[in-house]
Amino acid sequence: MYRLGFAVLLCLSVWLGAPSPSDGQLAWTPIYVDGKSQVDLWTQQAKGCACPWEGGSTQCACCVADGGCHCGKESPNRCTQCGLEQYCNHMCNLTITSTELYEKSGKYFGQIKSPSLEGPNACYYTFVPQPFQRIEIQIYRLVNTGRFNGTSCVGGHLLLMSGTEPVYSAHENQLCSQNERYSPPVVFFSDDGVATLLFEVTEKTRRSQFLAYFSFSSLNSTDGLGFPQRGGMRLQNTDCDWLYQDFACEKAGHCVLASPGYPGVYPPHRQCKYHITTGSDSTLVRITFTAMLLPRDRCSTDYIAVYKGTTTSSPQLETLCGNGRKKIEFTGSNLLIEFRTGPQTPPFEYNGFVAQLAFLAEKKTTTEPAATLPPAPPPPLVTHERISPSNILANETGPPGANFTGCDILISGNNTRNGHFDTREYDWFPICRITFQGRPTDVVHISFFNFRLRAPSCKTQVEVFDGSLEIRKNLLEKLCSPQIKQARDPDDLETKKLLSSKNEMVLFFMRPTAPVTTNDAEFLAGRFYFHDEQVSGTVQPTGMCDVIYRGHTSPLAGQIENPSTQHLYWNMEGPLLCTQKYIPSANQSITLKVTALELMSKEPLCFTQCGDNGCRCVTGSPMNKIDHVIIVDEEDVKVACLCGYQYEWLPVSVRSWGPLTLVYSVAHYTWKKKGFGMTASYSFNSDTICGEQVYTLHTGEIALKNLTPAENLNHFYEQGCSWTLHSNVERQLELDISSKQNRPCTAWNISIHEYAANANSKHLGEVLHTFCSRETHKVFLLPWKVSTVIVRLRTLSRTLPSFNIKWKSQAYRTRENTRFIAPTPASSSKTTANFLYTAILLLLTRS
Repeated sequence: MYRLGFAVLLCLSVWLGAPSPSDGQLAWTPIYVDGKSQVDLWTQQAKGCACPWEGGSTQCACCVADGGCHCGKESPNRCTQCGLEQYCNHMCNLTITSTELYEKSGKYFGQIKSPSLEGPNACYYTFVPQPFQRIEIQIYRLVNTGRFNGTSCVGGHLLLMSGTEPVYSAHENQLCSQNERYSPPVVFFSDDGVATLLFEVTEKTRRSQFLAYFSFSSLNSTDGLGFPQRGGMRLQNTDCDWLYQDFACEKAGHCVLASPGYPGVYPPHRQCKYHITTGSDSTLVRITFTAMLLPRDRCSTDYIAVYKGTTTSSPQLETLCGNGRKKIEFTGSNLLIEFRTGPQTPPFEYNGFVAQLAFLAEKKTTTEPAATLPPAPPPPLVTHERISPSNILANETGPPGANFTGCDILISGNNTRNGHFDTREYDWFPICRITFQGRPTDVVHISFFNFRLRAPSCKTQVEVFDGSLEIRKNLLEKLCSPQIKQARDPDDLETKKLLSSKNEMVLFFMRPTAPVTTNDAEFLAGRFYFHDEQVSGTVQPTGMCDVIYRGHTSPLAGQIENPSTQHLYWNMEGPLLCTQKYIPSANQSITLKVTALELMSKEPLCFTQCGDNGCRCVTGSPMNKIDHVIIVDEEDVKVACLCGYQYEWLPVSVRSWGPLTLVYSVAHYTWKKKGFGMTASYSFNSDTICGEQVYTLHTGEIALKNLTPAENLNHFYEQGCSWTLHSNVERQLELDISSKQNRPCTAWNISIHEYAANANSKHLGEVLHTFCSRETHKVFLLPWKVSTVIVRLRTLSRTLPSFNIKWKSQAYRTRENTRFIAPTPASSSKTTANFLYTAILLLLTRS
């Protein structure tokens, strides 16, 4: 189930980028193995190499040379990581030691693919690092493992804990899901030596499983990814408390504070204290929160508090929650930062914070009397003049925010891929700028779902621009006061998407006066999503979630994302329709494969039937009232339709030499019930078996090559091949078509068309003849002077067609002149008679 796409998942972590630690935008450690045609992490090919126990046989798997070992006779077509061969067929209840793994495979990382468990059941995985290492777990897939009840996981969990005792604890990192694919992955770190990953299902299930990668990462790395606190000292006999002193930070070069397990998901129900001390009351302490991602709607349980003193009863300076960047400066000898966490919160992507700590030189003091300053002028009268961003930024140069005075917020795609924003979380300014800055291959989506603009006559404005300051004329959207929208308002649940053309979008929020009370504050809230077009297709502006993959620019293979879990649809309620179109190049075909569909609605009743001509949805209700997935070709023919309970038919795959579109349709979408789970993949295959080719020779032959047999029963071939026979002289064309198959015309047929210059993109004119395989053998004599015809193959079947097409043509001339003699056009049923007629006419002409 998980074979296809492992290499893509591994490459994905590299494509997503690895910025330097100084940027404060951290990601997870990339795990990557070279090899363009791997079946999985350690298997180069499923067969083709000599068997370890029988050198003369080449039916065994070919292992990756760097760290891969054969699984043995019980699994002749699989390899695994050297050192883990004994767990090849049942990877459960094992201990992985860093030193032993490195000695046998040369790697400090590897893959965990759990067995398919029937609950109640459990497996544990104990990791033993070296003293200089931390343990990193990347979770990509979780199936039928508990569910989240609002505060914790019930019925099952994937849990990372310290030590070797696999016992459940609500204070450790946990994950649960009925069916989820995580991209980016959910990441857990453990910095306390030996740790155990517990996979436990406490209720009855048919198949529970997970896919993860592990790594023994360096604790002492000064660059790269996944580093924890630096320059401080862990306090003994505490849960997660640290001490930072000015002289120690100066010695270390710099200090870094971070939440437990950063940049992985932080553990629940924790109280961590970071004590900061200086040698002088006049030393300036500067704390810069370079990244922060906490649940916005749980500021009472998940927050950062800053105190002026040594205890939580000292005067409180700041309270932070949500996400964003913040700089705090304090002069004094003691400072306390408290990090509080509540229960874990889906979507299990909140990874806490990282901050840089700097101790600056003492402030100089003087005994000279202060100069007498003239009285300040009275404040100017406040007017409700329209504020234009072009006027504000007319003299601005340098990077964004260089000369900007106001609320200036940067949301980076390196730090978080999706989430929500709310201007109420920042200090009030009359002008607020929010910049969404993605990676080079990103585009930015945002949607507004909650705002309050109270001022009359457009005194308050919201303007959204496509791109940076240099191209601020590209206005995408404008909101004018007075205007109010409530989140999940029953009268307004429509989600409007704003899409950038490149990797940046700028939002300006301009307000005339400060609010008198909090209830009077004008604000703007919404959701954002960074979409990587290099990995996840090119976004189409016509729909909510429509993308196109092109064979010459997209990855050659990958997993198909389930679009319904994006934060962009948080406020949506109603039908959701997402299309993903795959367009192969001239020398390619495309294969779409659906391996799992779960949690589809059962009402109204619908079920799937598959036959030789594809799969169809059988129901008495309109399809827009039913959850379903369909695969259609370029002529909108439904090759496969899946709905209801269809485990017996899966997997279903389609291979086509023309474009295919996968349509994901949810009849009634809500954020609490995000449609249905889908596991699918795509691959662009290199071949020229069915391209649009032009032949100018007067004789020739066309036959399809044999393809590798499909791995699953419901694999369908969808073909629309075209061959153009073209001559620059008038001729009589004869086609000889034969086949040894006995298939109906609906499975495949060959049609012969006149060439039409302006008919359509394929130039298909009138149909002259049609051949079906049950006719076995036919000879077609085409009308005189038809110098260009198109021979077209149409296929929709589990079986690849087998046939042979031969053609020949001859031009006739008279002795007296150069005019062509034109026989009467013939139909296929009178081939012999027309041949005799032509011969007699030639004899009379030459006599």
